[in-house]
Amino acid sequence: MNQELLAEAEEILAKALFNEMISVHQLHKVISANPLRVVLLDVRTAIEHQEGVIPRSTLFPCDHNLENREDTGPFSHSFHARFRPEAFDPETRYVLICRSGPRTAIALARFLECGLQACELIGGTIEWARFFPLVPAA
Repeated sequence: MNQELLAEAEEILAKALFNEMISVHQLHKVISANPLRVVLLDVRTAIEHQEGVIPRSTLFPCDHNLENREDTGPFSHSFHARFRPEAFDPETRYVLICRSGPRTAIALARFLECGLQACELIGGTIEWARFFPLVPAA
């Protein structure tokens, strides 16, 4: 693996964690250089997950009002009911993913409150799909 690419990916990830957000292009560079440096956590519903995923992402399924996506209440309730900080490694760095962004903001706040290293993907899977392919869910 090219050391310059690894160093660039590490710098991108450090800045993303500091700023609490990462762009799709930055994330693509990070996972292309060293996919094991970060865990991609998809907080969409299982139904949305079946529509396609970012490669190497892991589903942490949460409920959401798919009829009114602006209503984040069901997601917030579901996420807070399922989230157990002790289940996450404080040394691991997480990129939180949803369809377009609002749900990851809710999840990110809780991750940070618990001292976990995390940032959110700007624009979610919609933005990812504009530049890179989603893959079928496993």
